[in-house]
Amino acid sequence: MAYVYLVALLSSLSGQTSCVQIADYWSNHRAALETVFEDFPKQDISHDTVRRLLMLIDPEQFQGFYGRLVEPLLHKFTSRIVAVDGQAVKASRRSGERAGKYILTFYDTENGIALGQKLIGSKENEITHAASMVEGLDLAGCIVTADALNTQEKFASALIQRKADYCLAVKQNHKSLFYDIQLSFVDRTETRTLEIEKVELGHGRIETRKISVLPGSCLSAALLKKWIGLDEGTIIKATTESINKTTGEISSLDRYYISSLNFFNAHIAEQCARAVRRHWGIENDLHYVLDVNFYQDRTQCKNANYLQNRVLLNKWALGMIRKLQKEEETETGKEAKSVKRIMAKLQSPTAALEALATLINK
Repeated sequence: MAYVYLVALLSSLSGQTSCVQIADYWSNHRAALETVFEDFPKQDISHDTVRRLLMLIDPEQFQGFYGRLVEPLLHKFTSRIVAVDGQAVKASRRSGERAGKYILTFYDTENGIALGQKLIGSKENEITHAASMVEGLDLAGCIVTADALNTQEKFASALIQRKADYCLAVKQNHKSLFYDIQLSFVDRTETRTLEIEKVELGHGRIETRKISVLPGSCLSAALLKKWIGLDEGTIIKATTESINKTTGEISSLDRYYISSLNFFNAHIAEQCARAVRRHWGIENDLHYVLDVNFYQDRTQCKNANYLQNRVLLNKWALGMIRKLQKEEETETGKEAKSVKRIMAKLQSPTAALEALATLINK
């Protein structure tokens, strides 16, 4: 059974995580695996066997095993940005359901590694799970970001108790908080606003990003009482202005955030800008890549255990590939190969084992 799981890990590094693909990987590379492992089984296995074994694994235990695998690869950067967001696996949808099963993930944007995940039931909401997931993760010193759906007092409190800071988006689902922040930034008597601005060119447009920061104490006493850490923290306005280089059309968008980052920290505006910008790493660097390179969105599955374990296999493989990319960039000083090119290289069990050994030894 251990060899089935080992082959599943090796197969996942080349993007092959379905039962058929894992069984084929076993069959196609059995001769090579026998040269590395003397007691490797002499017969092939069926995809049904792989499926049964992936269904038998308890997701909580597999996540614990996953944590032990990735822990040595996590560099404890100062103020790591950990983004929280959910992703639907649309092809797992049952008849009568509006969407597929939903998986909430905590993603370390600096290391490119998912720290943990949780399956959300069809009649549940991710709001009720984010706070409970905090207890099992080492988030001390991190800045945890989330969209407006997870901007909840319980979640903010849980993060502060775990010695983490938060930077949470605010929309009109918190009306009084949203309008109070808006009014703070239009108050002409407020002179403590800190601002930074950055201009970027690309994709046929000119984008100007402006971050404005005020102390959280600008808000009403009633709001400060609800949100732990906000009395000494900050409120943030992020303005993005985009000019289409072809048509000259101008569009502008304002977004608002609350954060427990102390307003009097050195370079607080830069800290806030980094947190706001890095949050999108979970969409661009994790969810998008899982759907495009691992075809996760097409995973047709009705068994909850199997789905969670297979998704975690995908995240483990992507995390390893991200670390290999960072190692390559450090060694060569050039941009690393794409995820697809590295996946193609790791189709060989020998290459995959050598790559893993390199990461573990370092």
